[in-house]
This record gives sequence, structure tokens and C-alpha cells, in this order.
Amino acid sequence: MKKLFSFCVVALAMGSLGGVASAQQWGTLEGSFVLQGDAPAPAPIAVDKDKQFCGEFGLVDESLVVDKRGRIQNVFIYLRTEPTAVHPDYAKTATEEVVLDNQKCRFEPHALAVRAGQPVRLKNSDAVGHNVKMDLIANNSINPLIPANGSMIQKFDQKEIVPLPASCSIHPWMLGYVLVRDNPYMAVSDDRGGFEIENLPVGEHTFQVWQERSGFVQDVVLEGAPTKWEKGRFTITIKPGKNDLGKIEIPLAAFQKN
Repeated sequence: MKKLFSFCVVALAMGSLGGVASAQQWGTLEGSFVLQGDAPAPAPIAVDKDKQFCGEFGLVDESLVVDKRGRIQNVFIYLRTEPTAVHPDYAKTATEEVVLDNQKCRFEPHALAVRAGQPVRLKNSDAVGHNVKMDLIANNSINPLIPANGSMIQKFDQKEIVPLPASCSIHPWMLGYVLVRDNPYMAVSDDRGGFEIENLPVGEHTFQVWQERSGFVQDVVLEGAPTKWEKGRFTITIKPGKNDLGKIEIPLAAFQKN
């Protein structure tokens, strides 16, 4: 009888643990960033180094990239608070290589989100040399020379609180941004202004929104209502399934340089 009782207790405990594990639910956060107002024409870059090569690409200022419909590319959105759980599917991409390329005398992608410890291939697809200079806060700063058609692997072991610039000392107009976080819950808006952060644990979370020209995105319009995201942060309760913020309008004034 004692053995039977012990078996029942163990079985009940295992069943309870299994129930807790299976009870974890996940949701996806999505939306799109749109400019409120007419987008300014991107300023042309004055190419003063390696003109014969770099001067062929019609380079322009990429600090605000907006398409004809006002959709804003390269806005970072990421989980500011620590996640209560991480979906097991993210284990597959934890060590997946991502690429920051020097391509046509600019950085591609212009804005990159990467996990701490994830290998980043610093690549140079051009026929001229570049370097990738990054002055970091939590991680050691870097400034490697990447020869023409060369590459190297770089890892960042610590999370950074904001996206930080990558530049090229040889070609001073080159500028990109890299965000390093210690969890996978982050995104960069695509060429249609859209973003999607999949498989968030359900519950209340605080997100950070940042864009290189505006810094923290604080003034937005949601469903026609002006809204203040203090220091670029907003809190939302993630529910199972899709959580759609819809169109997030950002006034042009947020991007106008002083």
C-alpha cells in the first residue's frame, strides 16, 4: 500500500508539471510604422573617397527610409523587460549566422538585430577595403579592417540597451546600426514598415521603440488618437495568437533634426 501511495504521489506531481509546461501560451506582436506627413527626399551623399568605385551607386542618406506610401523602414522594436519564458523554437536560431555586409559602399542591412553570442559575419562584398568601427557600451568596441571580398566572424556576448552605430573610417558617410539583446524578442521594420515578433509568452510586457533619427519613438498616433510612449516605451498584455497594433503613425516632426 505504501509503494502504491508513493507511485500515485509521483504520478500526480509529474502530471502537474506536465500541465504547467503545456499551459504556457504564446502570442505574436505585429504592426507597421507609417510617417504622418510628407517624407522629405533623401539627401545625396557626397562621395569623396574611392570615387571611381563608390561614386557609381547614387548613395543617399539612409537615416530615414520611407517608401511612396509613407511606410518607415529600419525602426527597431524590442522587448525591454526580461521574458518569463522563451519559445523552444528559438533554440534553432540561437547560433545561426547573420551577416553585416559592406555592399556598394554602404551597410547591408542598414539596421541589424542580433542575439548575444550569435555569430555575426562582418563581410565586404566590395572591390575596395572597408572597416567596421563600433563603439559599444557593454561589449568591447571593435574596429577590424575587412579587405575587399573578405569577411570575419564577430560575436557580442552582452546585451546593449539601445542600437549602436557601425561606421567605416575609410568612407565616413557609411553608417548602420546594430542592436544586441540577450533574448530573441526583437524586430526591425521591413521595406513596407511592418514588423512581427513571434511566440512571445502571454502576459504583460514592455517594449522599446527606437529609430536612428528620432531616437526613442515617443509621439505616435494609434487609431487616430495621439499617444505618448514615454522614453519610447509601451506596455501591452500579449494574448494567445495574433496581437496587432495596426498602423503606428509617427509625425514628421519626430524626425526633423534640430
